[in-house]
Amino acid sequence: MNTIGINHNLDRPRIRKLLSIGLFGSVLTGIGDFLVGFGDETATTGLAEALLSSAPNMSDAQLIWGGLLGAFGLFLEGLAFFAIYRLMADAAPKYAHIFRAGIFGYIWIAPIGCHMNVGLMNYAYKRLLALDAEMASRAARGMVYAFCVPLWIILIAFWAPMLIVQFKAFAQCLTPYPSRAKWFNLFVGAVPALLASALIGPRTALGAGIGTMFLSFGNAWTFGGLLATLPGQERFDQFQCRIGKA
Repeated sequence: MNTIGINHNLDRPRIRKLLSIGLFGSVLTGIGDFLVGFGDETATTGLAEALLSSAPNMSDAQLIWGGLLGAFGLFLEGLAFFAIYRLMADAAPKYAHIFRAGIFGYIWIAPIGCHMNVGLMNYAYKRLLALDAEMASRAARGMVYAFCVPLWIILIAFWAPMLIVQFKAFAQCLTPYPSRAKWFNLFVGAVPALLASALIGPRTALGAGIGTMFLSFGNAWTFGGLLATLPGQERFDQFQCRIGKA
């Protein structure tokens, strides 16, 4: 298997460092998500407008910093996913191939195509709305359906297989972790944010801000959980010995 510069030594300190970077990136992304989501929603008539309905209640600085922090954080998350790739590469090369392809798609699309553009669209919609509501509505539909939706679909096509093979690799003990580490995945971590948003009110500024963070919560749960339960060097050595004999 082409390891793209990653040697065959299962380097625990390097994996710990990457997981730490991923956790830090998730926090940055969460702050960015919160900033671009924190705004009371206004009355709207269509789906595209609904996605941008809080823009008039956001400051320019909020949208700019939210876009920048989230884009940088997502890039760090993408790099940190190589820790998970490396954990499964020896025992599950087919899973690792799929996971690695997802990483490249994540780094390619998520920071700019699926986060920065949300801040940009909110910024543009806010400006257009102040000039002409009808023009702003047409622009919202064009931006969402022509630019966002295709990129969201592509990202899901890369990301969903990543999440599936990650769960399977940990569940089948194809990493040095015990099988219960399979629960350190995005789906489990995203639930508290979605529940909190629903309880607070998804159309309120706080509820919308927390709801926008649900993917960041999921990634923080993944990286933080794997970092907190990282097995000791002895278990890493035992795992490599077992794989070497297989």
